[in-house]
Amino acid sequence: MFDQILNGALVAFQLQHILLAFGGAMLGIILGAMPGVSATLGIALLVPFTFGMSAVSGLIFLGAVYCGAIYGGSIVGILINVPGTPAAVAAMLDGYEMTKQGKGGLALGLDISASFVGGQVSTVFLLFGAPLVAMVALEIRSAEFFWIVIFAMSTIGAIGAGSPIKGLMSGILGLVIGSAGMHPMTGTLRYSFSQPALYEGVPVIVALVGLFSISQVLMLAEGKGMDTQLKIPRIGKLWPGWKTLWSLKKCMLRASLVGTTVGVIPGAGADIAAFIGRSEARRVSKEPEKFGKGSMEGVVAAEAANNGVVGGSLIPMLTLGIPGNAVTAALLGGLLIHGLIPGPHLFSDAPDVLYPFIFSLFLANLFFAVGAFTGLKWVAKVVLVPQGIIAPMVTALAVIGAFSYRNILFDIGITLLLGLIGYILRKAKFPLAPIILGIILGPLAEENLDRVVTLAGAHGTSVFGFFFSRTLTLVLIVLTFAAIIYSFYRDHRSRKHLKEAMAGRQKEQ
Repeated sequence: MFDQILNGALVAFQLQHILLAFGGAMLGIILGAMPGVSATLGIALLVPFTFGMSAVSGLIFLGAVYCGAIYGGSIVGILINVPGTPAAVAAMLDGYEMTKQGKGGLALGLDISASFVGGQVSTVFLLFGAPLVAMVALEIRSAEFFWIVIFAMSTIGAIGAGSPIKGLMSGILGLVIGSAGMHPMTGTLRYSFSQPALYEGVPVIVALVGLFSISQVLMLAEGKGMDTQLKIPRIGKLWPGWKTLWSLKKCMLRASLVGTTVGVIPGAGADIAAFIGRSEARRVSKEPEKFGKGSMEGVVAAEAANNGVVGGSLIPMLTLGIPGNAVTAALLGGLLIHGLIPGPHLFSDAPDVLYPFIFSLFLANLFFAVGAFTGLKWVAKVVLVPQGIIAPMVTALAVIGAFSYRNILFDIGITLLLGLIGYILRKAKFPLAPIILGIILGPLAEENLDRVVTLAGAHGTSVFGFFFSRTLTLVLIVLTFAAIIYSFYRDHRSRKHLKEAMAGRQKEQ
């Protein structure tokens, strides 16, 4: 293992890979800071363009974009109180208050430093934790894997969504789309509509581009075209100083561990991690009353947890083939496009690809930190780019990316159709992440369920009897239903609190 790690480091530090990591990190910052663009959209657009690269180079580039974009989303939130990503809201609560107090540069400097620490800590856990998880995963059989997929779908569709019903419905829609094409065991065609392009199902890359890119273009089309009323405040000095950073070291490390842990849980996501990290920092803080009023701890905790999700979310994706969030689902497309099948065998089948990729994340975190400290005053101006320019650029890249994957015009039609469906679902407040995860995980669940049916028949028992005869399967079944029940309980509790708050406001009026 250590020989593979060493070889991976040597490959990652080759000049062309260093340049790819640097370019990807800088591009990620710009994409994250740009209004209407996110890490998920950026990677969904760029995955098809890595087809001509080697597997190592493509993953290094996409991983660097991931790291840079997760950080970049907080820039616009701290400066003008408009979060680039949902996860940036937690940092914005204190960061924008600091900007109003004339400390915008300090807030951004703390943001960069905490993002760097969170990213590096999570990458360390990815480097040494993922192979261990993969070794354990090798002992998992079809019955357990089926319920791991169902558990992941339940957590992603319910816990990770605002409404549990809408989240689960989105996941089911993804499973239906993912079932198109030939049945994995019998070869029967389903939902192909006599179109040869659908015989192998809906390509993940095409679905990604349509759901996230085209739907976002339609959302941008609702904007003010070439108008922009945003103004960048004076940034000032970025570097917070070693003394300040040292005083916040415990807060950074604690939030980084929180983010890494939350990232491993499918469906939790960076936004949940950021708020948990901030809440934990407030709980142990000596000055909790400053949170929400420009607390440095609030900015540091939110961003360290936010970027800590990067390494954590890659662990289940690489070892089990289960993306932890929408961004890793898009990144999973980068693996599939190069013929790499995520799962417990990936570390033994392709260590020459995975370890350079993991080491490149160390470089990417370093590069976005250095690039942000040296060039943030210019990068921040991307928030002024009008939506009338962003929308046609994204459309062109989406169409090119959809066509270039298989060179089939029909794929452009799939992209546009899914984009329209994604737009309608967004307007109806349905989450899109469960759909793409259903497309990815559906075939895996179906294939393993077919194996279970065959094994149950060979043992002379029913499918449910086979499930209930295995301890780990029973644990996963309980966890699945517990996740769904908890999501409904959480939704009920949040609605109750909202009604109480509205009733209190009415009494005050």
